[in-house]
Amino acid sequence: MKTSKLSISFLEIKGVDFSPEKGYSLDSDDIVIYTIYLPNFMDMKSDLSQFLNSIELKRVKRYYKEIDKDRFIIYRSILKLILAAYTKLNIKNIYLDYDFNKKPYLASHPWLHFNISHSEDFATIAVSRKKVGLDIEYMSKDFNFTSMLPDVFNDDETKIIENANDKKNTFYTLWTRKEAFVKALGKGIDEDFKYIPCLDGEHNLDFSLIKNSQNWQVRSFDLADDYLGAIAFEGLPTTSVNINLYNVSQNIFSLLEMVK
Repeated sequence: MKTSKLSISFLEIKGVDFSPEKGYSLDSDDIVIYTIYLPNFMDMKSDLSQFLNSIELKRVKRYYKEIDKDRFIIYRSILKLILAAYTKLNIKNIYLDYDFNKKPYLASHPWLHFNISHSEDFATIAVSRKKVGLDIEYMSKDFNFTSMLPDVFNDDETKIIENANDKKNTFYTLWTRKEAFVKALGKGIDEDFKYIPCLDGEHNLDFSLIKNSQNWQVRSFDLADDYLGAIAFEGLPTTSVNINLYNVSQNIFSLLEMVK
């Protein structure tokens, strides 16, 4: 009987600045994660908003807080710039469709998989030819996660968090792994969330959770002080994979170079 595996571990990776001269192409084993430190882009939001269509601009107005409006303008515009760079489409022709779980995709370029996550001052965007899920979280000092544990984690996972020297870090490490994986699957957070593996090592996957025979990897990484991330993607641990973490340029002219 064929089984599926999920391999989970930490990834040692540091962000480097990305320049458009490096080009925008993806081999089958490439995963690129772009990081956006949102406060550095606030002065550009009016320039970036020109890349949003009427539907997206209406979505901006639905946000109650100005900071949330600004953040959406920034990361949504940069997402469209990145997708335009990889597809060679005019940015005005980048239209995002959504599956039944509201996961965005490009119907015009189904080979290009992407996922976005944002938390407080950071947003991240992953692109790949593999199915991919990404989650980042700010490790809030004020968030009391204890009451969530029985609903989110199984007994073994709960014990590891409760016995950890740094309970907050352990909680967010395991949470981001589950979240990245369900985003890669195109699932929402539902009753299955508790049964998604999140501990280091190799796990057998229940087909009732994944509905197919694919193998997966999840890799945790440090994004910045007080921020943790996880990336989930297709493949066995023996599968070659090239993961790069790039800091998006804070210069509007460099951003525009992406789509020239």
